[in-house]
Amino acid sequence: MRCMLALLLLNDIRPKDNDRLITMPLNGDYKYYRIYNSKGLRQFRGVEAGSDVITAARQINSPGTHIAVYCSPSQDSRYLRKYIAEGATELHDSSQFGFHQDISQETKCLEQIEAEFRSSPVTTDIPIRKFSEKIECSKSTIYSLAFQNHFCIQNNVDEILTPFNPHRRRIAIEFFFRMPHVVLNGKLILQTEANGLQTAMAWYQGYLNIFQKKKSLQTWYPVKRSLQDTEDFDYIIDYIAESFIELRSIKSLLTQGGNTISPTPTDAQTLREDHHVNKELYIKQQLGILRQKNLRLPESIAEGLIGPFVK
Repeated sequence: MRCMLALLLLNDIRPKDNDRLITMPLNGDYKYYRIYNSKGLRQFRGVEAGSDVITAARQINSPGTHIAVYCSPSQDSRYLRKYIAEGATELHDSSQFGFHQDISQETKCLEQIEAEFRSSPVTTDIPIRKFSEKIECSKSTIYSLAFQNHFCIQNNVDEILTPFNPHRRRIAIEFFFRMPHVVLNGKLILQTEANGLQTAMAWYQGYLNIFQKKKSLQTWYPVKRSLQDTEDFDYIIDYIAESFIELRSIKSLLTQGGNTISPTPTDAQTLREDHHVNKELYIKQQLGILRQKNLRLPESIAEGLIGPFVK
């Protein structure tokens, strides 16, 4: 049995260029983690006649980040990935596709920044205020361009806030960026709190990332080690699974050997069985339970600051 978590981001009631589809294998097939431009896709792909693909998905009626799970007892992860993403376009570096703003806006801003670089000594850091007051150069745009390796951003205590490249010019900012300026639509997703620590996901520079901060402080820090490392997506699966026990059960089950499992007391009560059960049957039952839940991830307004991105 192979299973895959799918996430579909819809930014508006109409298709947008920065809508996204993500596929995340639940059995550790890292090479099949993919990010796509959904190309107008407004619903998860349904199950077709004659296919043994089974799914937990809901009808999508509003913008937001939605999840679904696809499984097959006979097909591999490559098949599931292609099945889910039919009609979508794979993105190899999402941060270069104008994730927070139109690409033309980024292009105009970059032209102004490069012109300033050409007219100033190479050792001079250019204050961000020279650009951020221009219509084309919002702080979100400048931050996004830094992640595309056009320059680095450094604050007044010499911290590099974006991925570091010693051969790139630097733009100077006084402290940190505000979180609403750098996460998509200024929103956090699936925010939780435990033991004085707040955790949340957000769409960040074309990728889905996890952030944490102490409740008493203002600064959020990225949890993932890098944006492009495909093995990091396990963090995201595990975090979502904290809110969906069925997803956690399926992922755990897929890492076990054999074709049967020994249910925990909770599982046995759910299944009304107290003996070994078939893995495929168990996964189908978990999908059935998951299918009845609200699969749109809750959102909240992003507040506070974002700390340095450390690769």
